Amino acid sequence: MKNICIVGGGACGVAAFIELFIQITTQDLKDKVAIQIIEKSSKAGYGLAFGSEEKGHLLNTQSELMGIYSREVNHFTEWLSENADKARGKVEDTGDIESAYTSRIMYGDYLYEQFTYYLNKAKVLGIEANLVCDEAYDVDYEDNKFIVSLQHGDPIKCDYIILALGNPEATNFKSFEKYPQFLNTPWPSHKVLELVDPEDHVGILGSSLSGIDTIMTLVDNGHKGKISCFSIEGLLPRVQPVHNKDIEREILTLNNVHKIKREHFRAPRVTEIFRLFMQEVEKQYGKRLDWKKLDRMGGDPYDFLKEDIAAAEKGGDPLLNVAYSLRYDAATLWSWLTRDQKNLFKKWLGPQWTINRHGMPLANAKKLLPLFESGTLNVFAEVGEINNDGVGFQVSYGSDNIQNVDKLINATGSPSKLEAMDCTLTSNLVKKGLIRPYEGGGALINELTMESLNSKSINGIYATGHMVNGMLLDVNAVWYNVRSISSLTKDIIFKVRYGEDS
Repeated sequence: MKNICIVGGGACGVAAFIELFIQITTQDLKDKVAIQIIEKSSKAGYGLAFGSEEKGHLLNTQSELMGIYSREVNHFTEWLSENADKARGKVEDTGDIESAYTSRIMYGDYLYEQFTYYLNKAKVLGIEANLVCDEAYDVDYEDNKFIVSLQHGDPIKCDYIILALGNPEATNFKSFEKYPQFLNTPWPSHKVLELVDPEDHVGILGSSLSGIDTIMTLVDNGHKGKISCFSIEGLLPRVQPVHNKDIEREILTLNNVHKIKREHFRAPRVTEIFRLFMQEVEKQYGKRLDWKKLDRMGGDPYDFLKEDIAAAEKGGDPLLNVAYSLRYDAATLWSWLTRDQKNLFKKWLGPQWTINRHGMPLANAKKLLPLFESGTLNVFAEVGEINNDGVGFQVSYGSDNIQNVDKLINATGSPSKLEAMDCTLTSNLVKKGLIRPYEGGGALINELTMESLNSKSINGIYATGHMVNGMLLDVNAVWYNVRSISSLTKDIIFKVRYGEDS
């Protein structure tokens, strides 16, 4: 009997459990595998991401890409159709159900229902599968077994570990936690509402999707005071159309990029891929473009927001749609880049790619417009020194500008580097050499199997989601994680069936 331990019961943990269940049952391995799912909350599926009941906390991807089954990407859409009564009031932008941006809690309900169904099925079929409501904080390796230590319960011995830890808290402003006017994360949202008074001037560190969610938490609960977002670039996410226009790329294709490898005997360069991207966008526009004018750095976020809403209502502009069309190929292109080229991409194009590839729902964008127009909301770039004056914070930005805010919320997102993640389990795994940091962020893994590589040559630890944010690209996308988890579980089941050395 091989024991598999899934650490984390959010979306990735649920996907891993279901995929293992399907492979165990279809390969008749019911008496050879046991599964333990360790989740610190009482219910699997929700986590911080999908446990929010705020009406403005919407999925940032249409429902048609959110199925939890690797080969049934439309399953969530089908579930929504079958549960229309539950979805009422929890779905935005519904030209049709496939294009719906549902509430986060609705997706959490879906994950919980799927998980519960297969957990109960496992018991009926005689498969040992248990949800352990506890928190893992350490792992040891003795006598060819992993020993997972828990905060409250007895240690669990296992042969394989799947790290599905979700997104750790930001650590870049941890020193501010001593101040009562500061909150290090906008999750769960009730902490924001407990901290902030309705008339407070609220400062939000970050203007990406987490920053947008923070704004939604405030305005959907009647906040009247000013809101100021501070970030390095001062860029808002672009606006996702209800229906993305299908783009059939002819220039930026895997074939053309692979030709660079084949003809020049080297990895492609970021400049070469971006040149193909520009040509593809210009082809869709039907004209040459002034790319310097398309650079949003230093521009007015309000003007861009108005442009983006207008474009989204027409199906998006070619720039946004070409970026969207790359969703299935971007991971392959990323894997073809060298480490240095990946770092160059992050430094040179990272912010622009992020706002185009990971846009906000149209419904939320429309809520931002009146906030800008009334002077309630501002977005400031080039955030600098931040100081607490005893009653609030002074935030400097740009050229010697300062804003005084009553409360400050960190919405900058999770750290990339393993060493910077505020996670006891991750820290202990790194200290013991059981996982190895990748220079570009996250853990070093075999991209084909998701198995972690370490200095001790110990096999059997797998990672997914934000834990592999450096080696893989779209680790915040559920559909991408589901697909990579399918490869991960296949590797484990293959070893169970044929032996570790097969």
